[in-house]
Amino acid sequence: MGSEAMLAFLGRKIAASERQGRLPDGGTGPCITFRDYMEAALYHPELGYYRSGASRVGREGDFYTSAYVGDIMGGQLADWLTGLAADRFPGAEPVEVIDWGGGTGRLGAQMLAAWRKSGATGERFRLTVVDGNPAHLAEAQAALADETEAGRASVMTVEEAQARDWSGGPAIVVANELLDAFPVHRVTRFRGRLQERAVAWEPKERRLVSCLTEPSDPALADWLKRQGVKLANDQTAEIGLDGAAWVEKLASHKLGRAVLVVIDYGDLTGELTGPHRMDGTLLMYERHRAHADPFRHPGEQDMTAHVDFDLVRAAAVRAGWQELWYGTQKRFLVESGVLGKLTEHGIADPFHPLVRRNRAIRQLLLSDGMSELFKVQVWAR
Repeated sequence: MGSEAMLAFLGRKIAASERQGRLPDGGTGPCITFRDYMEAALYHPELGYYRSGASRVGREGDFYTSAYVGDIMGGQLADWLTGLAADRFPGAEPVEVIDWGGGTGRLGAQMLAAWRKSGATGERFRLTVVDGNPAHLAEAQAALADETEAGRASVMTVEEAQARDWSGGPAIVVANELLDAFPVHRVTRFRGRLQERAVAWEPKERRLVSCLTEPSDPALADWLKRQGVKLANDQTAEIGLDGAAWVEKLASHKLGRAVLVVIDYGDLTGELTGPHRMDGTLLMYERHRAHADPFRHPGEQDMTAHVDFDLVRAAAVRAGWQELWYGTQKRFLVESGVLGKLTEHGIADPFHPLVRRNRAIRQLLLSDGMSELFKVQVWAR
């Protein structure tokens, strides 16, 4: 099983680590930070959750994204980006839309379909889907085969995208539910001192255990201090330095005139570190069921934490991005005109296209408060 191979890899990695942690029995021993554990579990080139196995999204995967709620999200995003491009990149110059972390290409295909319906305006946009999962890339290539043949789309790996020169014309980077998949540091206050959560190996039972270690990066304490946050004793919080670094480094990915659209679940620092969040926001997803055990099936389950949009903002500003818009996904959908796509009808068939479309709109706006939890942040440079 992949999980067994991953456990063997992690055991070796921990044994070779020079970092020491406070073990559950009160002793000390080698450990790795939770951030490094999460990176290995998700992104090991052969065993990592996002680098191996079948498609991770959709009915047969472990979770859904907004692109799987009808075709509403892709259509609204396409409409909104059309107006944004007209404002930021006036004229008829072609615009490259880079769906970074675009998975199976579902959202990109929806955007292309919406632009194609719009006629001449849609001819401005060319789509590139970027992903690191071979199974996702294969599905995206199949889904976009006609568009690729027509020269309106392409699919590439993360490494190919990072090496590409995008400065030849205007570009819009879409990061839909991308940042929540980056590894996070987990910090806690233990006996009045800031500590970092880490992972050790229990050899007798051959299992991973949680432990504490000294903070691995001074930026962790610096961020909490900057935000005026003092965790309560035994309170845990996630700090997504990796996701913020991606936003900051994106400016150096050979982009010229560019817009960045971040769509993800999360909030501001104060909400994510409030006293009602003693255990942080980390969750694991497996077969569409959420649980709280990060060690259950390493490499075979999704691991995710809420995005701190204050942290993203700080990184983006350092990189020279200018914030254009920030708000809830619900507000974004309403302001982009989604309510105008609701259709009054007397159709009883729940599978009729009009009924399904109305249901998808209601689900995106109202279902379980997710549309308030999801935020949209737009940047330009």
